[in-house]
Amino acid sequence: MNKKIFISDKELRTYGSTDNLSDKANALLSHQKENWEIVKNNFNNLKEIKTKEFDFDGYKIRVQFNASRIVSSSAKVDKKTIENRACFLCNQNLPSTQNGIKYKNDYVILINPFPIFKQHLTIPHLQHIPQSIENNFENMLELSYDLKDNFFIFYNGPKCGASAPDHFHFQAGLKYSTPIETEYKNLLHKFGKELLNEENAKVFSVNSPITKFFFFESKEKTELVASFKNIFNQLKNSSTGYEEPLMNIISNYDDDSWKVFLFPRAKHRPKQFFAEDDSKILFSPAAVDMAGLCITPREEDFIKITKDDIGDMFLQVMLNI
Repeated sequence: MNKKIFISDKELRTYGSTDNLSDKANALLSHQKENWEIVKNNFNNLKEIKTKEFDFDGYKIRVQFNASRIVSSSAKVDKKTIENRACFLCNQNLPSTQNGIKYKNDYVILINPFPIFKQHLTIPHLQHIPQSIENNFENMLELSYDLKDNFFIFYNGPKCGASAPDHFHFQAGLKYSTPIETEYKNLLHKFGKELLNEENAKVFSVNSPITKFFFFESKEKTELVASFKNIFNQLKNSSTGYEEPLMNIISNYDDDSWKVFLFPRAKHRPKQFFAEDDSKILFSPAAVDMAGLCITPREEDFIKITKDDIGDMFLQVMLNI
């Protein structure tokens, strides 16, 4: 294993506070901006990012034009392609300028060089193991807690936006950067169905015209894990032909409790992604998109995309619950 990737707290302290994991991640970002040109340029380019907004009965979905995301959005994730390329999340294949923070001896926290947010992390496992959340959900909750000052955590299933389905990883983004994080209470009020309401855990399903998800809230990690596994097993029993049920997940820790959003999926990409005429829109929704921040890596798609396009593509990829 290439140990040179890990940066020490001593070195990080020259770039900022190291009092907690969020501070260390921010210091790492400053370090990488100084020492890795692509990171410096792509994060600076976020200042010029274009966005527009569509209102769906009070739930505002944002569209972001972000050219640097073309690699991820258009990534081929078929078995043959995966087998014939070097894994870009394995330590030995990382650029020499990329450094990271070891986390719990199992993960490394890296700066995502193709950011969506002003603070954007990729958190791969140190071993080359497949993308699968079933036995790693507790790690997601622990990351949410340890990075709670600045970040939310998200997970893309192997057939739901993960551009490295062969290597297990999470990502983290700047807190409250997605519509779902700030508008979920309104969605729960209008469209929520209570599935569990106990002292230590709450579970709702939301089946609105534009978004569909399960919402979990708990102050107790063990209760939340149990509630998640119950829904996961229900989805697993009703799905066939995939490594795991199609899903994206967002986890946020605030107000002394975890808030988790599970978006069950019907399929990976809408028909517009594959079109070869003027109807083509290069939209490959992953967790961030499902949370209401839709990424378009081509400016032509950003310009032409309409509210009807968003509604149609979401309905294609979301699973009714």
